[in-house]
Amino acid sequence: MDSFKSDFDKKLKSYLTVYKVPLAPDSLDPGVFYFPETGELPRLLPAVHAQITNDVEMFVSGQPARVKNYVIVGDVVTPGKNKKNSEIKVLIVINKSLLDVDPDGLLAEEVLKLADSLSGKLAVGTLHPIRYVPMVRDIDPANYNAVYDIPNFNWIKLPSGLKTNDFSHTR
Repeated sequence: MDSFKSDFDKKLKSYLTVYKVPLAPDSLDPGVFYFPETGELPRLLPAVHAQITNDVEMFVSGQPARVKNYVIVGDVVTPGKNKKNSEIKVLIVINKSLLDVDPDGLLAEEVLKLADSLSGKLAVGTLHPIRYVPMVRDIDPANYNAVYDIPNFNWIKLPSGLKTNDFSHTR
């Protein structure tokens, strides 16, 4: 069975990489982001958005206040560094006040185990593994080249060097 899975993985990677147009140095992977024809900023593809949202809902465990926000950072949102297999790094901001009422640290351990078990899966239709990083500090956009806000489908910090069909960003 392991041999079958290994062969399947090799064939899938081959299928997803052969005959694919290389990424331009000033663009984002079209397997992860799309550029609306109306000239708006690039958005996360709905299938990738749904996959990440479903995974993050596992962190909530019936308590929506447990997760404050979740964003994408790293190479996949940075033009020029983006490769067909670069990871999608998802930072999940956990509500610290809920962890403070857990003196045994069981909740924190559960969150870390869940992040570890969910990380490494490929995003739908891509070779990009998703890595989940739970944290309690708020995200400081100054620490990253770009920050994409997943729940709101928008950019907190737009990547520099991104080529867009820009005629509607002057609002």
